[in-house]
Amino acid sequence: MIHPQFLREIFIDSYSAIKQHTKGITHAESVWQPPFGGNSINWIMGHLVVSRCNFLMLLDVPSIWTMDQCLRFIPGSAPVTGEVDSVPFDSLPSAYDQTQEQLMSALDQVSDEDLGQVKGDRTVAESLVYYQSHEAEHAGRLELLCRLARY
Repeated sequence: MIHPQFLREIFIDSYSAIKQHTKGITHAESVWQPPFGGNSINWIMGHLVVSRCNFLMLLDVPSIWTMDQCLRFIPGSAPVTGEVDSVPFDSLPSAYDQTQEQLMSALDQVSDEDLGQVKGDRTVAESLVYYQSHEAEHAGRLELLCRLARY
């Protein structure tokens, strides 16, 4: 069984890494489009907030964003390539912080039985581990993108 404390620890790790990588990133740096393809820092940060809004619903936590805000950052959405199609970057780490607070609070209250509930084709705990691996993958991408954007 996957316990809430384990989930807290792995989400704290990825949260800390993402906050460290994006510390001091300007809006202009956040919309820089890598020349080799892929998404901008702005899009990835928005995507992480959307991912968290999705999986927090498994813990009965309402989304902090509207569906329209979420649709901007789902897989397959247009890349963020400049000022016109971006979200002000300073709002993205703030939204990410808000989801971290929600997640820590929810994990403080969740029971083993809640985590063992099957929703879709996985237990809630399995889904949370899946989402955390997704977030960790993006943390690695953000590290590289933030270094390149500052170069």
